[in-house]
Formats: sequence, C-alpha cells, structure tokens
Amino acid sequence: MYRKILIALSLLLALAGGLAAQDEPIVIDWVNDAAWHEVGQDALGEASLSTTGIGINSVMYSSTDSYQAAVRGALPTDGAFPLFDWWFGYRMKDLVDAGLLADVTDIWQQHIDNGEYPASMMGSFGFDGRAYGLPKMINYWIVFYNEHIFAEYGLEVPTTWDELMAVAETLKSNGVTPFGLDVVGCRWCSFIWFEELLVRADPALYQSLMTGETAYNDPQVAAVMEQWRDLLDAGYFSQPGDFAELAGAAEEFVNGSFGMFLIGDWWTAAIERAGFMVGDDYGIFVMPGITEAGNRSLIIEGRPVLIAENSPQRDDALEFADFFMSVEGQTVWAEASDINSPNLLAPEETRPGHLVDLANAVANGEYELYTRYWEATPPQIVEQVVDLLGQFVLDPATLQTTLDGAEQIAQDYWASAGSE
Repeated sequence: MYRKILIALSLLLALAGGLAAQDEPIVIDWVNDAAWHEVGQDALGEASLSTTGIGINSVMYSSTDSYQAAVRGALPTDGAFPLFDWWFGYRMKDLVDAGLLADVTDIWQQHIDNGEYPASMMGSFGFDGRAYGLPKMINYWIVFYNEHIFAEYGLEVPTTWDELMAVAETLKSNGVTPFGLDVVGCRWCSFIWFEELLVRADPALYQSLMTGETAYNDPQVAAVMEQWRDLLDAGYFSQPGDFAELAGAAEEFVNGSFGMFLIGDWWTAAIERAGFMVGDDYGIFVMPGITEAGNRSLIIEGRPVLIAENSPQRDDALEFADFFMSVEGQTVWAEASDINSPNLLAPEETRPGHLVDLANAVANGEYELYTRYWEATPPQIVEQVVDLLGQFVLDPATLQTTLDGAEQIAQDYWASAGSE
C-alpha cells in the first residue's frame, strides 16, 4: 500500500515538474555593439515573451572589434549566438557562403505578401533570391534642404534634374554653397555622389558595376564621372575642411553655409540636435533622376539581424524573427528605439512624420531600392576605391586615373574570387 502511494506521489511530482518546465520561458541571446539598441531589444523581448513565449537577453559589446571577433569565433560552433546584428549586403556574404546563417526567405515572403515590406527590400539582405538577414533598421538616402534659404531665394523643391541644377546655380550666384560634402573629415563620404549620380543616370549600370559585370573605366561610368567633375568645377560643393565630420556638417547646414545635403535619413537626429525642426526649418526630397529610369531609384542602407545556423536555439530564433518582422513587433521596436520602422504598416505615429510620405511612396511602388555602395559590392573593393574617389573630389583632373585605378582594384578582387 505504502509502495503504491509513493509511486503515485512520484508520478505526481514528475508531472508537476514537467508542467513547470513547460511553463518556463525560452530566452535567447541577442548580441550587438550598439548600446542604444538595448532598450528597444529589451522591449521587444518583453512583447515577444507575452506573445510567443520567447524572451530576449541583450548582450552588448563596447568594442566593435571584440564584438566581431566573438561572433566570428563562435559562429562555426554550437556556441554561436542565436541572434546577432551585422552589416548587410556584401559585408555579410562571407558568412552566407560559409553556411553559417539561417535562411529567412520564407519569413520575409510572408510579410511581403502581407504588404508590410516592399519586395525589392529583401534583395539587400541576401543573395540569389534568398534572404539571410532581418531588417532591424532601414535608412533612405535623401536630400535635406534648408527651408529658410529656399524661401529667401524663392526656390521650390526640384522635381527634375534641370530644376535641381537651376536651384544650385541660384544658390551659388547668391553666395550660398549648393551642396555640403566633405571627404577629409569623412573619408567614406566620397562614395555618396558617385553612387547617387550612377543610380540617377542608369540604375542598371550601377548594379552591373557592383557585381563586376561592368568596368569602372567603362565609357558609361566615365560619362557619369564627367558630370560629377562638372559640378565640382562649377563650385557647387563645399570645400574640404569647411566642417568637421557629419556633426560639423549639421552645424553648417543650420547656419546656412550650404543649402542642401545628401545623406541617409539618420542625419535627422544630428540636425535636430543642432536646433532645426522639420517643416519649420528643413525639408527633404529624393534626388531627381538624370534620366527617366533614374527617377525611380532610391538608395538604402540597413542594419540586419542574423540568425546563426549552428545555434541550438536556431528554431526559437526563427520563431522570434517572425514576431520581430510583424506589425506588432515593429511597432514596439519603433516606439522604444525612436527609429523609422521599415514595416510599412507600422502606425504612422511611431515613425518620423517627414519620412512617412516617402515610406508610403515606396510601398506604392514609386521607387526601386538599391543597396548603397558601401555594402553593394565587396568590401575589398570599396575600402580602396573610396580613397581614390576622395582624391578625385580634391582634384577632379584625376578622373581617368581614378577610374583606371578603381578598375585595377576590382579586377584583382574578382580574379582572386573566381579562383577560390
């Protein structure tokens, strides 16, 4: 009798333990090197825990170098972090090629079919029609303009390339530099106008240059560079040293030193810290196309979240990824982090007002999205070509040597990549 009671009690205790174990939440690590993301990640974790039973433990690295080393070292092992931030485009391609990332194409497609993301956005987060990253942040590259300066000279927002050039000439003739640009304090900024003029003239040419199908010294690329040289020679850009990096550019923009600035929409925070508010002091527009095809081009940059293929929590991370991409998840992320969610159905009040119309235009198919140069082509090419482009800005007479040098860099890379 006592033996039966003991067995029954043991079974009840085992059953209770099993139920308790089932009730325990699943928690997965999400690592990155951006401390300001922790609040948003924690908020996402709380919302996900309530909805899916999967919570988040944010792990923050203070050094980008140590962060990259830790992630890369763990990825081939079962100690890989289930969720981690990275760089998109070609800067994650080596991880894709090594089979270290989980395929998230089906999650993307589900939310694209729901109307939450433009189909063209997925291409920036993978290769050959497959996606391996989730869009933690998306920034559109736009022109900021000083509304006070435009009003002073009776200028309207340009909708054609000729109108843009007319605005630039009016500003210059009145002693105002049309465009801010610095390649000394901001080394990487040298590619901004290179990519922009290419996608405004011929987006297909831009794409083929990024993948090595077109040479840097191809006559079509040279023609675009000649247009840039003409703008430089015309005095349409600020001089090197006029401001110190992008924070200094914001101060000069607010002070009226130049009328327009081409940059990612994340620059909003810098100019608002400097005292400007959208609608009252500044506005934005997409650069008009040099050609009709160029009118539909829009450069984007992104910060992806990746899922480690080797992590024991891979499937849990994929389940969380579906929540993260959802309207609910993106609303929480946008509100907690004060960012512009890439989810097109996220409530407008959670997104910066001046970017809502642009996001809606993207949703309506008015623009094709193109990955910015920094991530659109292999970093082994980019890191060297940006220095050549910087020299070109400083001395436009070096146009041909710039293109020839860039092509040699590209040829060397593609030849070595093809032999691997």
